Amino acid sequence: MEQQRLAFLMGEWMNKAISEADYSELIGFLQANRQEPVVAEIFQQMMEQESMPYEAPVERWDAHIDQILNVDKHINTVPILFTPKRSVFRMDWIKYAAVIILIAGTGAYLWLSNTRQKRPAPVVTVAMKNDVGPGKDGAVLTLADGRQVVLDSAGNGLIATQNGSEVTLKNGYLTYKATDAVSETVTYNTMATPKGRQFQVVLPDGTKVWLNAASSLRFPASFSIKERRVELSGEAYFEVASQMGHGKKVPFIVHVSSASSANGMDVEVVGTHFNIMSYADEQNIKTTLLEGKVKVSQDGITRNLEPGRQAIVDHQTHAITVANANVEQAVAWKEGQFRFKETGINELMRQVARWYNVEVEYRTNRTDQDYTGIVSRTENVSSILKMLEATGTVHFMVEKTKIIVLP
Repeated sequence: MEQQRLAFLMGEWMNKAISEADYSELIGFLQANRQEPVVAEIFQQMMEQESMPYEAPVERWDAHIDQILNVDKHINTVPILFTPKRSVFRMDWIKYAAVIILIAGTGAYLWLSNTRQKRPAPVVTVAMKNDVGPGKDGAVLTLADGRQVVLDSAGNGLIATQNGSEVTLKNGYLTYKATDAVSETVTYNTMATPKGRQFQVVLPDGTKVWLNAASSLRFPASFSIKERRVELSGEAYFEVASQMGHGKKVPFIVHVSSASSANGMDVEVVGTHFNIMSYADEQNIKTTLLEGKVKVSQDGITRNLEPGRQAIVDHQTHAITVANANVEQAVAWKEGQFRFKETGINELMRQVARWYNVEVEYRTNRTDQDYTGIVSRTENVSSILKMLEATGTVHFMVEKTKIIVLP
């Protein structure tokens, strides 16, 4: 493979724009030709640049590539990248490749582009003194009579019978199955996930809901024939059944309460797949549509969404903006990932706090950095913190269940 082609492929990989065919070509070449002079030449060119963020003898890169290829056999995700937004400038990838660094013990890749600014601090590769494990499945179900069931400790089987529905826990998710005995009285159940927990539920109409950490869903134990209405706080992904058991198409409405609006926000659908992120500590409520159609309404203002679009509602002004969505980023949590794209450290750490059930304390005023990257949610918190530290823009200290952000 020519040097020009190899540099181009590495640039594509760095920018997450590589096709499946090019990815196979790049990995195949490195597996068979890691000793080829062209590989060393590319790294040598990078290290000769004045602003090269890291310095290392050329011969060390062969060992890095060996480690990268060995790790690659055990993961199925696109390589992880973390770059501070303002430290990156556009490069001619025909001439130069990316710098590749493997963070020891994390099973993840860190990619740093070349910079024109001060070199960052050395990469931290040792284990942190304190660490926090990832979140897991679990929730608390509150029944209509006030009884509570801790779902991460309950075994498979029938949990309760609620107003014409049998509530069953099976294989890690909750299912409501309609029976013939339906009461005219509407009764509600609430499923809540604390920080560090997520859970799935199948509602009485067959709608599937994935509930993210620090969220709650209130819903009828049995839907009426006029509408299907649920109330959400936090974040959830919905796969809405197009019709109820009797064959009628009944609107499905997700109501999101808002501290700054008496009416809150409604998302109305018939049958569709979408994600709603409505945490109170975030600036916006974001509704991202994957399939079908949805109608987003707040304070008399309504916007219709097509697949691949996102409605953004400002918590304070209540203005609704519709834009193209980064769908993969919006639903990454459901797929077991953190995905960041030019994400500020405060927003990023709010996600970390919810999933790892930790408190975050800031001992720095420097919060203007934006980061882009992909990290598995199954890793300990040290995995993501080390990669952030490797950018040289931020440092961390972990004290039990508190993460301290340092300059």
